[in-house]
Amino acid sequence: MRLRPATIRRFRYLIFFGGLFNILIASPLMIPGAADSYLFFLSDINASMHLGGLPYVRPLNPAHALLINTAGIDLVLIGALVLYAALDPDQRQGILLLNALGRLLFSAVAAYYVLTASLMPLVLAPALVDVLISLGFLRFLFLLSGRGSGW
Repeated sequence: MRLRPATIRRFRYLIFFGGLFNILIASPLMIPGAADSYLFFLSDINASMHLGGLPYVRPLNPAHALLINTAGIDLVLIGALVLYAALDPDQRQGILLLNALGRLLFSAVAAYYVLTASLMPLVLAPALVDVLISLGFLRFLFLLSGRGSGW
């Protein structure tokens, strides 16, 4: 199905937003020291909003800190891939599908840890944004498949 240029443009904006969201949210996690400051900041926001959950504690094991930094690097790279997909979303549908599924998986895992391990509930805010981005990506892919209307 051939989508209208206005529809493609709207979805490209969503795709760019999705990539930039990843990069902006995860960039501080890439840098040793900055990751701690960022996570303490988020923990303080969570506490000031009286959301409950356990406060962030600096990892004692350097392997845990390395995993946090690695996750930040990976999330920024994923954001860059999403930005790449936005340049030609019709030809890079696989990136968008995998990203949508990954975002939904992250959101489910984040909700699991909030519900079962007292993770600070503030993490549900980016998880909700990820669910919305995923639904937008899936809607776009559905329209591209020819099964939806080209609104």
